[in-house]
Amino acid sequence: MRRSWLRIAHRGASGSAPEHTRPAFEKALAVGVDMIEIDIQLSRDGELVVIHDVELGRTTDGSGRVSAHTCAELKTLDAGRWWGAPFAGERILRLEEVFALVSGRAALNVEVKAPHEDWAVAAPRLLDTLRHCDAAGATIVSCFAPEFLAALRRLSPDVRVGLLWSRPDLSGAWDWVRRLGARSIHPQWTLVSDGLVRHAHGLGCQVLAWTVNEVTDMRRLLDAGVDGIISDFPERFAALDRDGAGGGLAP
Repeated sequence: MRRSWLRIAHRGASGSAPEHTRPAFEKALAVGVDMIEIDIQLSRDGELVVIHDVELGRTTDGSGRVSAHTCAELKTLDAGRWWGAPFAGERILRLEEVFALVSGRAALNVEVKAPHEDWAVAAPRLLDTLRHCDAAGATIVSCFAPEFLAALRRLSPDVRVGLLWSRPDLSGAWDWVRRLGARSIHPQWTLVSDGLVRHAHGLGCQVLAWTVNEVTDMRRLLDAGVDGIISDFPERFAALDRDGAGGGLAP
């Protein structure tokens, strides 16, 4: 079993607290993750806000599209009560706020969920935020749309990009990894095999598998040689540490 790998919390400790909220991030940091995966959307006034869905209804008491609201309007919404009364009053966070929260304690994997029509604004805004927060070197920007990552690369050749992938046919993924110079590929965990890992490593690319919540599956993936595991339950990584599979691979 590999001893060096990235422990990555999915939307914070989202199995134990409302995703993308301060309590979810604090719990992930408390158990000692190396990285936190988050999702971003664009507000109507061009702010990057940390929320997964294009629509507000699942994780807030708001409605409609995120991009139809200003950041100030989004900040009035309750992003915690849906999970339970103890989390009532938690707010949607701006990307800058999450960088400030995790600074010096963990890196971020920023997944761009903003729809295509927002890319022209989201891409330069994201790069500006990475520079402002002095986080470009440690942050992975990931997306299921390789075209967005290519656009980001054109604006900043040095940005670290990771390709998200969920389709069984990996031929397109390897083509994009080469074209993008991607630092990592993020496959849905059931796609991971020894061969996938060998191929990725042959391209100089890390393998970060999502979303893995059972310890037995985590062990299998580490045996296959993955470089990182993304989980809703980062506290479960402790069982792997007891196996002698401690984290800490540089992001």
